[in-house]
Amino acid sequence: MYAEPLIKLACASVLVILVILLSYFRRIEIGRDLSSAALRGFAQLMLLSVVLTYVFTSVMWHTLAIVIFIAMALLAGYTSARRVDMPKAALITTPSIAIGASISLAIMVALNVIPLKPEFVIPIAGMAFGNAMNICSLTLTRLLSEIRNNKSRIEVMLALGATAQEAVEQYERASIKSALIPTLDNMRTLGIIFIPGAMTGMLMAGVEPITAAVYQLSIFFMIISSGAITAVYASYLVRGRLFTPAHQLTEEI
Repeated sequence: MYAEPLIKLACASVLVILVILLSYFRRIEIGRDLSSAALRGFAQLMLLSVVLTYVFTSVMWHTLAIVIFIAMALLAGYTSARRVDMPKAALITTPSIAIGASISLAIMVALNVIPLKPEFVIPIAGMAFGNAMNICSLTLTRLLSEIRNNKSRIEVMLALGATAQEAVEQYERASIKSALIPTLDNMRTLGIIFIPGAMTGMLMAGVEPITAAVYQLSIFFMIISSGAITAVYASYLVRGRLFTPAHQLTEEI
């Protein structure tokens, strides 16, 4: 039953071997990292396929889906926090990602844009959490950098009577906009430069192109929504960590 897909996977691995050889001869030094990443990705996806096979056929899939969503939020928050140069950053990244992804996903289900079925909800939730994680990391990294680079200017504004929000508002806007640029660029080039993964998968499964296009656009709208909500909420939470109630910069800057 699974022999043919595994044979195809083995054939596709030739591409990984090609990159490893290229890395060796050109001394790029990514061969070990690529091998490790490929093996880890294989193990994780095989484990995921086993778990999803059970969830999709379970009568309790709603409960299992909630457990999966919590695990996604925690792991995404932890991963994002590792990229942010701030102590206990997970206390900011985890709730921001969870809220951003959950709100967008809930709206999609409530409006019946995506069917309330595990084979739809769980994979699309993974897209929402994954993209929210990336946008959260980009937002906080840029925002912290902007604030640290402009510390003197911010302190002058605070001394002149500006609130913490007024002092960093321009840096928050720039950080959020910068974090959303990759997603916006992908949306602008849909169907011209590349065919996105979800649409490609549906086309390969035999779905009509117009139906696949509608689902793909809906998914992109969800991604940009979850990312924007996550970025705005994360910038709000981090402001509370960087400023005292008296509108003074804390020692974390």
